[in-house]
Amino acid sequence: MIQKSIFIIITTISFLCLFHNKLPAQVWAPSGAEWYYEYNNFWVTGYVQIVYTGDTLINDNLSSGQIHNCQTLTKTFFSYNYENYEFDTISLGNEYTYSNNDTVFIYRSGTFYVLFDFSAQVGDSWIIPWTYETICDSTGLLNVISIGDTIINNEEFRYIYVEPNDASEWIIQGLIIERIGPIMHYMLPEQNCMTDLLEGGPLRCYNDDFFQFNTGIASYCDYIVRINESSRNELVVCPNPATGSIEVHCPDQGTYELILKSLNGTNSLQFHGIKGKTLIDISTLPSGFYALSLIDYKSNTINTKLQILKK
Repeated sequence: MIQKSIFIIITTISFLCLFHNKLPAQVWAPSGAEWYYEYNNFWVTGYVQIVYTGDTLINDNLSSGQIHNCQTLTKTFFSYNYENYEFDTISLGNEYTYSNNDTVFIYRSGTFYVLFDFSAQVGDSWIIPWTYETICDSTGLLNVISIGDTIINNEEFRYIYVEPNDASEWIIQGLIIERIGPIMHYMLPEQNCMTDLLEGGPLRCYNDDFFQFNTGIASYCDYIVRINESSRNELVVCPNPATGSIEVHCPDQGTYELILKSLNGTNSLQFHGIKGKTLIDISTLPSGFYALSLIDYKSNTINTKLQILKK
């Protein structure tokens, strides 16, 4: 099932990628690199933008004592709050990474941790660090369950497919592709010991000076909501990602049919007579990404994406 899912995702990726020039050597965070990550949690929606903004030297004080030339990645959260109808922009600070051959490292608490290793083999594992301060433990553990190569516009990229250790309080999971990073998950580890405390979601877009990549989960990379658009015309689902249940906020008028279907078509739920604010039980569905469709009596459809995470 995992291999089949990976094939479906990579096949979709091949059709969604746009290349304007021949790629240079595959590197981490080249000139112009920027990532856009989905954010949709409770009544707040938007995206996190991460941009390579320059280089800096950092000493690995607690490990090797070496000085590394690191990329500064600047994080900004752009959002819309459906409760108070306000847009907001929040700085989330900087991250510092460097790459050595096949491995990308991230700086935390005076030392560097492995973030991604594209030379990893099935069965390999490594410690990943916290992203933001919580009561969770400071590290997690991920395991490599599959590896391979994918061809995107005549260029070969390696990928790894990872899952968190069952006891991990910080996680990265799913498909991770060279140069681009995680596809199904935020670039950085997210906490797993507290519900609904997220910094980012799955990847929308990656761009640099030579390469553009769009997963298609948003109308465009920096989509929040359309200007002057009332929340009454929107479908709101929270929490997202979700575990056992979701709360669906339908547009104010009308009764709807709701269809929840996994992206590979193997799992689905269907509900009739949905209106207003409705609690939906999703405990029978496995982890993964789902398309959620709300259909009115005129067959008008509102679509959104839902991620289900099972502990």
